[in-house]
Amino acid sequence: MLDLIDLFPKTVAVAQLQTLSPALIARAIDYLEVASSTDLGADGAYTTEQQLLDKAMFRELREEILQRCLEFAQAYSHDVTELMICNSWGNIVGHQQSIRYHRHDNSYISGSLYLSEGSPFNILNPHQGGLFGLMPRVRREDVEENYRSWDSFNINPKPGRLVLFPSGLQHCVLPSQSQEKRYSIAFNAIPLGRIGIPTSLIEIQPRR
Repeated sequence: MLDLIDLFPKTVAVAQLQTLSPALIARAIDYLEVASSTDLGADGAYTTEQQLLDKAMFRELREEILQRCLEFAQAYSHDVTELMICNSWGNIVGHQQSIRYHRHDNSYISGSLYLSEGSPFNILNPHQGGLFGLMPRVRREDVEENYRSWDSFNINPKPGRLVLFPSGLQHCVLPSQSQEKRYSIAFNAIPLGRIGIPTSLIEIQPRR
């Protein structure tokens, strides 16, 4: 009998945003439809506006997101008392489009909030394949019950849903099978103030 000890797990968080009302969702989608954007072909499109959550209509929403980010930092027992959303942008994914795997190495907490339903948000298991690259050779139902064997994890978009995760995790949007567009707003957050120990101390100040 093995005593299995799960060490150093990666934690993600999901919440339903209270300030992202149906009316605000409709306004946000209208904005994304007319905003200047960069078309990536099969990888969808993103807004050239990279400070989207700084807009006046998102003021309360931004504050709620920052509060959820602080709760997420506290779940990791990190000594963080203030955060700043350093960039935020809109994503639009159409039929048979996706967003390929990537990560945000220059950030602390990353997140997505959803304005519509659509194809799943997928997070890659950073430890998958670490044992000689072996894949599990057991019944599918056993694999599905054993999260240690998962290669990735899906979270389905839902209007008003917020997903937070450590910025270094590889993530993507799976190919869309729907004729309806998938709308979301993504962002990165960093801690403010003095961070680190004396020999690796930095001090991050908010934008002026």
